[in-house]
Amino acid sequence: MIKTYFDIAREYFKLGANNKKLLVFLFLTSFLRSTTILTLPFFASKIVKYATISDYKMAFINLLYLAICFVIYNICHHLNYVAYAKNATYVHNDLQRKILKKVSKFDENFSKDISSSFLINTAFNDVGKVQQIADLVFDAINYFINVMVSMIILFTVNIYMGIFSIVLSTITLFLITSNLRKREYYLGLQRKEQDKIVALIGQVIDGSKEVKAFNMGDDLHKHLTLYKKDWEYAYKTKRKYQDRVHTTLPMILGIGKILIYCFSIFLILNGNYEVSMLILVIGYYDEIVSKNEKLYKILNNLSSYQIRIKRISTILNYSTSNMLEFGKNMNDNIYGNISFENVNFTYEDKQTLKDVSFDINSNTFTAIVGKSGSGKSTIFRLLLRLYKCTSGSITIDGTDIYEYSTDVYSSNVSIVTQKPFIFDMSIKENLSLVDSNHENQIAACKRVGVHDFIMSLPNGYNTKLLRDAENISSGQKQLIALARTLLSKSEILLFDEVTSTLDLNTSKHVMKVLKDLKKDHTILMITHKPQLMKIADDIIVIDDGKLVGRGMHHDLLENNKYYRNLQK
Repeated sequence: MIKTYFDIAREYFKLGANNKKLLVFLFLTSFLRSTTILTLPFFASKIVKYATISDYKMAFINLLYLAICFVIYNICHHLNYVAYAKNATYVHNDLQRKILKKVSKFDENFSKDISSSFLINTAFNDVGKVQQIADLVFDAINYFINVMVSMIILFTVNIYMGIFSIVLSTITLFLITSNLRKREYYLGLQRKEQDKIVALIGQVIDGSKEVKAFNMGDDLHKHLTLYKKDWEYAYKTKRKYQDRVHTTLPMILGIGKILIYCFSIFLILNGNYEVSMLILVIGYYDEIVSKNEKLYKILNNLSSYQIRIKRISTILNYSTSNMLEFGKNMNDNIYGNISFENVNFTYEDKQTLKDVSFDINSNTFTAIVGKSGSGKSTIFRLLLRLYKCTSGSITIDGTDIYEYSTDVYSSNVSIVTQKPFIFDMSIKENLSLVDSNHENQIAACKRVGVHDFIMSLPNGYNTKLLRDAENISSGQKQLIALARTLLSKSEILLFDEVTSTLDLNTSKHVMKVLKDLKKDHTILMITHKPQLMKIADDIIVIDDGKLVGRGMHHDLLENNKYYRNLQK
């Protein structure tokens, strides 16, 4: 039984989200508080003893001791609250920082294995609860010590009282643990169904236009009803075992308390004990009852937090059999020469690239073209090191891309997607996520041609953007995302269909920007637009995972059937 709670505490501390100094402070204040309260029944019995024999001097001296202990207890109680608040805040912030750091560096397999609803529930709900565990563990240890000391004192008074208190506490602990274990199983089921409900509601919000257009509301409600039914079953079963914990404990301890009182009164009436001894027995048995109740509440909470710790650990310790490992090459002097040599890539038993080889020189604009599903996006995913090629090699400036350190590589290879994500912050704050120097931000915005637009806004760079920049046009959003990419100082820029949703004038402006950017960047673009193919220095044609053509627009148009079909 004890091992279960020991394992919970061990798994919590393995998360590594605690400040050691705060932990020591938290434990000491809890220990001193618990130790001080143990003295109160002793001095209370002494006061009664000396008062009954008219020794008022000793009675008042013990009353003074009692008062001092009471003051010390309250000071320690206050300091313990202070220590708890500081440690809980530290743990909460540190765990969320760890989760954010992990999520931002995971590969694409992560989003398939762990849902966004799981992430959101864990990062906010679970983290908000487990921050209490250190305080609970320390209180449990000290409450256990209090119970043991109180039992020893009862043993010295009467051996039968001591044995009775041990048996009663053991039976109660067994019943509580048994019910908590069953409750945790159904709590886990409840949380799984809750993740499904959150995921469905999130998808309804994201796809609200389609939901309304195709009148999907009733059918989606049926799905929600099924999830809610499973959730309700798990919740009710969990509550059944939870209620047993809250009703069984008071009943058993209450009966034990009555029996102890009856036995003590019987001994006094038979002249075996004085009244002061009754005060001592009642005081320490009440201490056992009180600390047992608190201890079982703590074990109840710890047991319910086990599933929360597992969810956090799932994120922080996430790994797969094909988890990528990167080197420590810190050479940041990258020119941007790219080389694919006999690259093959198989994903989920499907080969998406087949013996692909090409070289791209720095300061050039290369278009990668082909039908949907031909393997274009796979080339970008490999260049972003989201996957590792099955065979062959990919190098930048002659160095294998997996040998570069994460910091160096991410600062030299960047992507602008068809639908770039903009955070719910001001324009300046969005740009500051990459480079906080405002002069650099202005220079980047001027280079992509969005500075004048930003300055025309009421608050300029301090203009607050709505969720995913819904309050500006897709073209301006794309240019802000491009400026953000330039601030990364990346030598290699990957553009994935960036003009597909833009109007003609904005597309022409982006084309002009690309021509300028190739002066000091290596540019690769996936595109279906002939206008962009025409201005590219080089075009790579991909079909069914193979490189089937390469050259400039007019040459490919005359000599390559795959390219001609794409133009149609």
